[in-house]
Amino acid sequence: MNHLVSVIIWVSLAFANSAIAQSFSFDFSTGYDGWDADFADYPEQDSIFYELESSRTKLPIPLDTTLYGFKISGNNHSDDLFMFIRRKIVGLQPNTTYQLNFDIEFASIAPTNAVGVGGPPGEGVIMKAGATQVKPQKILELGSYIMNIDKGNQSLAGDDMDTIGHVGVSDTTTVFTLIHRNNDDHLFEISTDEKGEVWVIIGTDSGFEATTTLYYHKIDLLFTAVLGSRDPKPASIVVYPNPAQDFISLKTEIALVNGQYIIVNPLGIICKTGHIDIPPARIEISDLDSGIYFLQLDNQKETAQAFFKR
Repeated sequence: MNHLVSVIIWVSLAFANSAIAQSFSFDFSTGYDGWDADFADYPEQDSIFYELESSRTKLPIPLDTTLYGFKISGNNHSDDLFMFIRRKIVGLQPNTTYQLNFDIEFASIAPTNAVGVGGPPGEGVIMKAGATQVKPQKILELGSYIMNIDKGNQSLAGDDMDTIGHVGVSDTTTVFTLIHRNNDDHLFEISTDEKGEVWVIIGTDSGFEATTTLYYHKIDLLFTAVLGSRDPKPASIVVYPNPAQDFISLKTEIALVNGQYIIVNPLGIICKTGHIDIPPARIEISDLDSGIYFLQLDNQKETAQAFFKR
């Protein structure tokens, strides 16, 4: 089975004041891809008791063992062990606000609707994702390791991380299975620093007081700059959902002249045109290939908005 080498893709379109979309993809096929792991919410010097483990390794049987993942595992004795991976993302626009979309594929063996210690093994382990300008890391406070960012607590989101689901696979799970989690319906918003950098963090907050083992296999990140984020004006077009599959909807306060829309790719090639009624309106995109596109209304370049087609 062929698989793509991990890639970092940068794309933009030279529209004045338009959104800029940049995507990053990682599958650990050639190495750690800049990711590392750590743990928090456990007592100092208890790493052996908590059986904390992380490494790049082949996916477990019965999955394709020629593929790799980032394994992270721990035995929760504190009712809220936090296991996370992180990476610095560079090359974004400086001092710019982005909407960040996560699509995470990972292997889990946790069943749903099962009885567990302290909480269920599936629904009791909450996956979270977010981004910060500072490096997310554990700090020692009063004899325990805690995070230096606001990740929230167990099922609750924090300012720096949002909840995106749990690690449960199905009611009949008995083997490791690849599943997806994403934040398609609630994109995370983050502003870059003066270098155009942010730290991305993905982790699990556990209420299950036993062992949880996951293999992160593929991580896709899509950063879409908020139109007008360098000035106080709000975005003139909002496209949702983003990413989208078959249709996109849009909201705008732009006064349409003729109701024409144009969809172009990052090379500026027109891929689709048509007419819409007064928004909110729905546009079919099932005939487009997967990728990043830009939507314009009435052929006014300054009103372009980026979206991602899966």
